[in-house]
Amino acid sequence: MYVFLALILTLIKYHVELIPQGSVLGPLPFLLYVNDIGHSISCSTVKLFADDTDLFIYGKSAEDLQAAAMHEITLLSEWFIANKLSLSINKSNCYTVFGASSEEKSRINLNIGNTVLQQVEFSKYLGVYIDSDLSWQHHVDFIYNKKLIRR
Repeated sequence: MYVFLALILTLIKYHVELIPQGSVLGPLPFLLYVNDIGHSISCSTVKLFADDTDLFIYGKSAEDLQAAAMHEITLLSEWFIANKLSLSINKSNCYTVFGASSEEKSRINLNIGNTVLQQVEFSKYLGVYIDSDLSWQHHVDFIYNKKLIRR
């Protein structure tokens, strides 16, 4: 039997401490700083949008997924330190596991330093809610409720 698991780790809200927040100069140095973040990791994919960073990791078992995720998180943490960026660890840092049973999900625990990351049932990626069952139900409910409020 072939098992394929995927994980999206969302690392949100890091900032360049040398640039005042809201400054016109902010976007350019930020883009220069984070442009090479994908080169800091070894076996996963980093997707950037504005100040959001999503890390996509794949594995054949919960153990493989956990080991790969912790390895990539360590590499990213080292990259943040080397580039004098701070990661707001307490702001929306979470991960979603796709294609795993509840028992497999419970075996995956991730942390950055001493901070335990929260495993959630769905993640928002570029405005679309993706749930761990890949059913789209949470996104459909969100859009439906949004339309009801506008009436």
